[in-house]
Parts: sequence; C-alpha cells; structure tokens
Amino acid sequence: MCIANEQLDRRSRWLRAGANLALAAGLALWNFARPAGGSSRAWLDGVVGLLMGFSIATNLLLVAKGRRCSRTV
Repeated sequence: MCIANEQLDRRSRWLRAGANLALAAGLALWNFARPAGGSSRAWLDGVVGLLMGFSIATNLLLVAKGRRCSRTV
C-alpha cells in the first residue's frame, strides 16, 4: 500500500489530515466537554458521532485508494 505521506497525492494528504483532525476533535469533545443539561448531552453525542463517522469513512476511503496505487519503490 502507498499510505506513506510522500506517495499520496495532494488531495489525499489533505483528506488524511482532515480525518485525523476530526478524530482528535471528536475525542477531545468526548473527554473534556461537560454539558449541564440532558438535551445538550444529546447534541454533544451527535457532534462527536459525526466527527468520528467522518474520520472512519475518510480513513477507509484512503486505505481503499492506497491499495489501488502502483508500487514505485
């Protein structure tokens, strides 16, 4: 697989950075945000789920894309 940073095109590098940022933001919200009410907790769970889903889907897309690239090593 060509998952190494130097072997990916510019768009894939930006997608991987965005997926990692979404994962970090979702985990930070999950661990450090302390909502007071019940409805705000549901909203927080929704945002965390959206960020985690984006991260998982983007990383799976990049793995599938990396399997199709040619090896030039």
